[in-house]
Amino acid sequence: MPLIYILWGAMIGIVMAAPLGPVNLICIRRTLAYSRRNGFTVGMGAAVADTIFGAIAAFGLSSVMGMVNQVNGWVEIFGGVILIIVSINLWTKHPHLADVEDTIRDRLKGAVGAFTLTIMNPMTILGFVFFFGAFGLGNMEQELLEAIALIIGIFLGSSLWWFTITGCAGYMRNRLSDDHLLKINRVSAIIVALCGVWALSKNLF
Repeated sequence: MPLIYILWGAMIGIVMAAPLGPVNLICIRRTLAYSRRNGFTVGMGAAVADTIFGAIAAFGLSSVMGMVNQVNGWVEIFGGVILIIVSINLWTKHPHLADVEDTIRDRLKGAVGAFTLTIMNPMTILGFVFFFGAFGLGNMEQELLEAIALIIGIFLGSSLWWFTITGCAGYMRNRLSDDHLLKINRVSAIIVALCGVWALSKNLF
């Protein structure tokens, strides 16, 4: 029944979005520095990437695994470079609450960035392959309705996560000062940079 597949997809979407990685940190930081709407829009960029990965995994586990094995190293190198660039940008920024301009253009720019970081992370597709294989949900070409329901569920589950995390971060926003935002930027920059260095060192050295 499609409803069951939607629920399974929602569970997978939440589990894949929840780990505290660079995108989560950037989403939280943007919520604190700008608004819940800004953070949620950024998170939706990652949700779209998760949905694409879910669709790929649903319609061809074996071919996906072959592709991942072939390009995994290069993708991680490129993703590591992006993460280091993002970390430098975070470190050098000193946001001021009074000067914030929460524009649609800025939200879309952030969403594209989150989409890029997610789509360039091989661990994301490997996670989907693992869950789909564990639940016997791979290669669903002959079950089109169920596959569509599963993909919709992934999008809804991922969206629910971003809505929840930005909502929680939003409650803290009014209690923060400019100094707090600077510290959050610096801590986020260090963590994101470490993720980038790890991705590079694993493949280059």
